[in-house]
Amino acid sequence: MNTNNTQDQRDVVHVWQCAAIDHGVTIFPNGKIGPCCLIAADYLKPIDVLSNPDRFADLRTPAASPPLGCHECTLAEHYGDKSYRQTFNSQRTQALGVQFLDIRNSNLCNLKCRTCGPHFSNKWGDELGYEITIKRQDITEHLPYLLTDDLHWMYFTGGEPLINRDHWELLEELIASGRSRNIKLMYNTNMTTLKYKKTQIVSIWQQFAGVTVNCSIDAIGEKINYIRSGADWDTIIQNFDKLHRLSLYWDKFHINLTPTVSILNIWFFAELVKFASDYNITCKPIILGGPEIFALSVIPDSLTDLALEQLTLAATYNVVEPATLDRIKKSIVVNNMTQWMDRATREILLMDHVRSENLFGLLPFTQTALAAIHQFNEYK
Repeated sequence: MNTNNTQDQRDVVHVWQCAAIDHGVTIFPNGKIGPCCLIAADYLKPIDVLSNPDRFADLRTPAASPPLGCHECTLAEHYGDKSYRQTFNSQRTQALGVQFLDIRNSNLCNLKCRTCGPHFSNKWGDELGYEITIKRQDITEHLPYLLTDDLHWMYFTGGEPLINRDHWELLEELIASGRSRNIKLMYNTNMTTLKYKKTQIVSIWQQFAGVTVNCSIDAIGEKINYIRSGADWDTIIQNFDKLHRLSLYWDKFHINLTPTVSILNIWFFAELVKFASDYNITCKPIILGGPEIFALSVIPDSLTDLALEQLTLAATYNVVEPATLDRIKKSIVVNNMTQWMDRATREILLMDHVRSENLFGLLPFTQTALAAIHQFNEYK
C-alpha cells in the first residue's frame, strides 16, 4: 500500500499542474466550456460534460511536455510573467468541486470594439446584418453543480458583464444563500455603466469577500471612442473616478488598468501607462491574440522604432511588470506578420467610413499606405 501511495505521489508531481483542470470552469456563449478563458479552442468541451470530473483529462500531460492548449500560460512563464496557471495554483483549496468559475455566457454588449467581432459583441452582429446576433448559454440547470460551498472565485466578462441579466441574478442568488461572503469577484468591464436598471453594482459588491475590476480602457479621450466604437470617454472617466474613490477606502476592492495592446493603440501606450501611474494603480496590458490583422507582429520595419519608443517611455512609470513590457517588445520586433498590414489598413478605413469615425487619422499609417500604393503602381 505504501509503495502504491509513493508511486501515486510521483505521478502527481510529474504531471502538468494547473488547478483549473480539475477545479475551473469557463462558460462561453456558444455552449462550450473550458478550464479557463485562455485555453485553445480545440480543447473546449460541450457544457453537457460539466459534471464529469474528468472533463479536461486531455490536459493532464507530463510536466516536461505542457499541453498544447495551454500555450498562453507556458509562454507567459517563459518570459517570467505570472500566468493564469500560477494564479489558480496559488488560490486552490482542498475542496473537490468547482472553485473557479468564469462566466462569459453571453455576447450581449453595448460597444463594437475594433479588435472584437460578433462572437463577443452582438453590436458587431447587428452591424454586419446577422439574422441572430445575441448568443446566450443558459446555465440555470447547471447552477446546483456550480454554486456550491467549494466556489470561492468568480470572473465575469462578456460581452459586457454589467448589462448581462444572468450576472446580476447569480450575484443575488449567492447573497441570498450566504455564500457571497466567501467569494471573491473579478471583472473585465468597459466602464460604460455601473448599474443595471435601478440597481447600483457597488451596493452588491460590498456583500462579497472582495472585488477586483480590470478596466478595459484601450486609449484616453477621443481615441477610445474610435477604438471601442460606441464608447464615450466622459462617461468612462466618470465611472472610473467612482471606482477609484471606492478603492481608496475599501481595502478589499481593487482596480487595474487592462488595455488590450494592438497596432491600434501601441502608439498611445505611454499615455495609457501614465494614466495608471497618475491614479497609482497597476497597468496589466493584454497582448492582442486575434484578430491577427491587428496583432503587434503586423507592425512593419518602418514603424518598429516608433512603437518601441512607447515602451521605453512607459517603463519610466513603473506600473507595468518588466516581463510584460518585454513580451510586448518581442511581439513587436518579431514582425513576422507584416503581410497583414495592407488588410489592416483597409479594414480601419472601411470601418471609419461605415461608422463615420476617423481612427485612421490618429494612427501613423499614412506613409506606409502610400508606399504600398507606390509599390504596386504598374506605371512607377
